[in-house]
Amino acid sequence: MSIETIKQLGLSDNEAKVYVASLELGQATVQELGKKAKVKRTTVYTTIEGLKEKGLLAETKKGKKTLFIAQNPEALLAISEKRLAEIKKVLPELKSIYNAGDKEKPKLKFFEGKEGYLAVYKNILKENPKELLAISSYESWLKHVDLEFEEKWTQQRIKQGMFLRWLDFKTKATAKRAKEGKKGLREIRFLPDKFAFSSTIFIYEGKIGLMSGKAKDFMAVIIENQEFYQTFKQFFEMLFLFAKS
Repeated sequence: MSIETIKQLGLSDNEAKVYVASLELGQATVQELGKKAKVKRTTVYTTIEGLKEKGLLAETKKGKKTLFIAQNPEALLAISEKRLAEIKKVLPELKSIYNAGDKEKPKLKFFEGKEGYLAVYKNILKENPKELLAISSYESWLKHVDLEFEEKWTQQRIKQGMFLRWLDFKTKATAKRAKEGKKGLREIRFLPDKFAFSSTIFIYEGKIGLMSGKAKDFMAVIIENQEFYQTFKQFFEMLFLFAKS
């Protein structure tokens, strides 16, 4: 049997050798497995642990001896299926960065759920722009907001010296934020209510973040493209110029 073939199923070179040796020997000690597989004694212990974690090797006692028994080879199928499931899980993110080599194409990343919400906010702190621009419907956005996290995030933003210019609709919540002024290191201006919308847009460091205010769970798309960024930034500046303080 080809060791290389078994390695393709997700096993290391030593794991493949020890597993095949175990299949051939039945019950075997560490020393017997190492000898049969031609794997160094110092390595065979960690190799056995790896196979046990994968469900390919079981341990039993016979008197004072510890013996190891190969599990049904069908367990290899379960490993392959698990790997396939993991690949499918990260596939959307891999696809989102697939065009990274083409500078003309926008880079897109999709985020959802609580983890996505935290990732978007943490990325802004990591990018640390001098200024963050926001066009928002805070009233709609509140259902996604973790207020405790948001407060800590705001304090960190202030600590980093990141100024927030924010366009929104006038509500009790936004009016209260607006009164904080320099203390909150932000400037809020208000849009006419007749043009109300539910989503939120962040504009920073060559990126545009589009976040849904209607979706049941948090959902966002981050677009990275200089042309789009400049367009959205100019759009923001026009609105900010005519919005009410």
